[in-house]
Amino acid sequence: MVSLKLVQQSNAALRSATSSQVSLFVGATSGLALATVIEYARQSTRPKIYIVGRNPSKLSTVIKDLEKVNAQGTYIPIQSEFSLFKNVDTACEELKAREKSLDLLLMCPGYLKIGRVPGLYCPCAHQASLLTWWTADNEDGIEDTISLRYYVRARFIQNLLPLLSSLPSSRIVSIHGAGKEGHLNEDDLELKHTFTMQNAAMHTSTMNTLALEAIAATHPTISCVHVFPGIVITPGFDVFSEDWALPWRVLFRRMVLPLMKLFTTSLPESGQRHLFHATSARYPPAEVKDPPGAGVARPKGVETAKGADWEDGTGCYLLGYNGETIGDKKLMDEYRHRGMGKKIWQHTQEVFDRALVKG
Repeated sequence: MVSLKLVQQSNAALRSATSSQVSLFVGATSGLALATVIEYARQSTRPKIYIVGRNPSKLSTVIKDLEKVNAQGTYIPIQSEFSLFKNVDTACEELKAREKSLDLLLMCPGYLKIGRVPGLYCPCAHQASLLTWWTADNEDGIEDTISLRYYVRARFIQNLLPLLSSLPSSRIVSIHGAGKEGHLNEDDLELKHTFTMQNAAMHTSTMNTLALEAIAATHPTISCVHVFPGIVITPGFDVFSEDWALPWRVLFRRMVLPLMKLFTTSLPESGQRHLFHATSARYPPAEVKDPPGAGVARPKGVETAKGADWEDGTGCYLLGYNGETIGDKKLMDEYRHRGMGKKIWQHTQEVFDRALVKG
């Protein structure tokens, strides 16, 4: 485990190690991604940060908060309902009209949808089966959570590869489900016929990893990082109690949540750790092993991380919240041997083509 002290030491060196970097944060108007972008602004010298978000009011608030943290930075909001590919394309075109290169792309879009059986007010364990998960396909013909967890991220990457690859070194960070990979249903990658929330989480985690491995292999100056953030108490946890009767809601928020915080990662620590994942030379591109190109110099005692293939510094990294490599090596070796990364990218392009022709 990379200690929080070493994480903070590395982050503090960011101010002197870099200047005027350009970054894009997707889904950073709340939660752990917001904590990360605030920490990024705090520790950087004259950063230029673009933030893609759906809600203009939230975007405005975030920009004002960043200006308070570091008045020397430049902060540009891009308002977009980015759950649809055409809107992702528009957001990316706006960025490309302003910039010729991109140092960092960090993505954490997504949400948890939960439905409730009318009249259900008690969150007791024996009634858990009465909770219903509901889903819906969006205008692109893809289930919303699957799109946000994988396809939207892949679209941002595809659109922005020219900017990312124009530099000697750059980084992509996808915060989702590293280490949660499993056996894909290769006949139903979109889960049109086999959707469950569990399948969706596993499928999108696996496809994120395979896609990032494919990018790192074909673009060896780009470091690709897939992170599982652990359990972080964010405002999103309110979804579990917002429809409950007042006594249960008070019990959950006043007693259960404080107890959970004893066993979870705090929001400030999560922001600091994800900034480390996004900037440290511990996670170098395949072709760039040493600072300054690989990132902020590793503090003493911190070694180059093992990649997704469990070899040192190979360009794609699957990380737990603590910065250590995780994952099922046997499964990923099998997929790697079969060229599944290329197959996933081919499938993804087919989905894009179908959806955009439809749109």
